[in-house]
Amino acid sequence: MTPPKTLAKTAMEEAVALVHAGKRFLVSAHANPDGDALGSMLATAHGLRALGKEVVIYDRDPAPARLRFLDGAAAVVTKPPAEPFDATFVHDAGDARLLGEHFPPREITGPMVVLDHHGSSRAFGDVVIRDPAASAVGVIVARFLRALGVPLDKPIAEALWCSLVSDTGWFRYSSTDLETLELATDCVRAGAVPWDFARRAEEEWPAGRARLLALVLGTLEVVGERPRRIALLTLTEDMLAQAGAGPELAENFVNYARGIEGVEVGLMLTVARTSVRVSLRSKGAVDVGAVAAQFDGGGHRAAAGCALALPLKAAKARLLAAIGKG
Repeated sequence: MTPPKTLAKTAMEEAVALVHAGKRFLVSAHANPDGDALGSMLATAHGLRALGKEVVIYDRDPAPARLRFLDGAAAVVTKPPAEPFDATFVHDAGDARLLGEHFPPREITGPMVVLDHHGSSRAFGDVVIRDPAASAVGVIVARFLRALGVPLDKPIAEALWCSLVSDTGWFRYSSTDLETLELATDCVRAGAVPWDFARRAEEEWPAGRARLLALVLGTLEVVGERPRRIALLTLTEDMLAQAGAGPELAENFVNYARGIEGVEVGLMLTVARTSVRVSLRSKGAVDVGAVAAQFDGGGHRAAAGCALALPLKAAKARLLAAIGKG
């Protein structure tokens, strides 16, 4: 009698098996972690520790100052670990290059599990749990923790809340679905307090952010005709110096460009010494993830990023041409 075929494990099942088989894990995310990256990797770390596992949280860059009140955020290490792990969990990275230089090698990381929701990506990792329909990586982490049998407690709930509100624009974006809202309810039920998070993360910016915003808004350009009308904002090193601010204080400034009536795409161009970094936001008609991919970047249909090794004027021209064809 022919024995029945053994069904291949799903990526989720493989990740769960790695956790059950191992004792020591590395948890990480893309460099310069934002709220989704930080929240999702903290939630995974808390969940693994709830199972009695040893966990190190590593990122090339520290947690954003405004989010360091989250449990575990201050413990993110920025020096690459030198001791081996049984497996590594990477969050919110559709490309290994986003992890930054000096990311630990294979002999340190062990098998790599990637939890991600980017539609455009360059595959890497041994086990990939990717769902472009997930509103935030925190949604995928919640599924993973559920598969591990880890209940939501307050630290996990607060970390997942950070992930959710960061990537859904506080539940405004089109990616916000029933699963997102049900998870948000579960987080509040487990101890996350929406106003407490909002107050600490969004209502206590340094004054330098307001000064910087005034300078950046002064660069506003609106070009093109509907439905491809584009608004551009520019940030320079001189503006940072004048405002007494760091570049992290310009987070989400690009949304001011997209939020203008009649504008479909908002761009924020940050001028560095040898390149122009670009944040792109769309109201949905233009796939800015596809636009960014033309310049070796990536992201989602409504939010993406890339960099162009060009002077500002030339970078603008290339971007406008690409969006016009999008």
